[in-house]
Amino acid sequence: MMTIFNKASIVAAAFSAFLARPCISFQVPNPITLDAARGLKCSRVGAATALTVLSSSLVSEESTTTTISLDPEAIQLKDDLIALADKTSRGFSATRSDRNKAKTIINNLAKYSPSDEPAAAYYTDNSNEANRSTLAGKWTLIYTDAPDITSLEGGPLSTAKLGRIGQECNPPSIKNVIEWTRPEWASSLPFSGGESSRVLQKVCCEGSATKDNPRQVDLKIAGLELSGVNNNDDDGSGKNAGIGGSLFNGPAGFFESNPVKLQGPLTAPFGKFEILYLDDGMRITKTYQGYYAVNVRDENEWF
Repeated sequence: MMTIFNKASIVAAAFSAFLARPCISFQVPNPITLDAARGLKCSRVGAATALTVLSSSLVSEESTTTTISLDPEAIQLKDDLIALADKTSRGFSATRSDRNKAKTIINNLAKYSPSDEPAAAYYTDNSNEANRSTLAGKWTLIYTDAPDITSLEGGPLSTAKLGRIGQECNPPSIKNVIEWTRPEWASSLPFSGGESSRVLQKVCCEGSATKDNPRQVDLKIAGLELSGVNNNDDDGSGKNAGIGGSLFNGPAGFFESNPVKLQGPLTAPFGKFEILYLDDGMRITKTYQGYYAVNVRDENEWF
């Protein structure tokens, strides 16, 4: 049986060859349109499937027993923010003026947050969350001004193409997910995987919060996960053939057959974030470095 050290070396080699610049930031997928924010189905640019974003006016989830009705001004601010995120390609192409505008919208929208205890899902005393918007669930990032994220999208010859970025909150776990896909220039190369093949990089953290500070979540780093979704048009003969065979299906095939979970017995501080706004369909956070992130719940989950 292959030792963990040998397997780790192969994993590291395959992963480093695939990813241009792996990122462990806390904080985005392709642009989202204003129509999507109003509850209409649309197709993401560069994505294979359509998604539905929860309506910004009235949102009701199965997990809650109440329907949140938002102030008309909050609805307009959300629409303005989503439109700006679309215009600036998730903030990647935002100018200083765009970022200042986003900051102004966010600060105004924060005044209308319907959640007085947005971090309640991560209370250490396991308080009841009934009839409350929750941080728990899967989120997709649509806007950020964090430079370690906006610099992730490489040039035309990058070894991997940045896809969607999201976060899975399952208290006390928080997993930050980055999707990497095959670059267009590699489509004709052997062992590069299928057109929709992708590698999911997950930075695993543990979150905690207290009633004394109901808008802040403290983070501790817990580990790293790598998995693949191959979706190759080939016959898939190498899918279950171990390390060597799975390499024929590219990095996604490799990690699909050989997922990696690296987690030690200890955790270490990994920063914190403040929840400025939370309803059933949108979440806005501010990192301890002062950067903003706008997230929405996607009806069609991608991770």
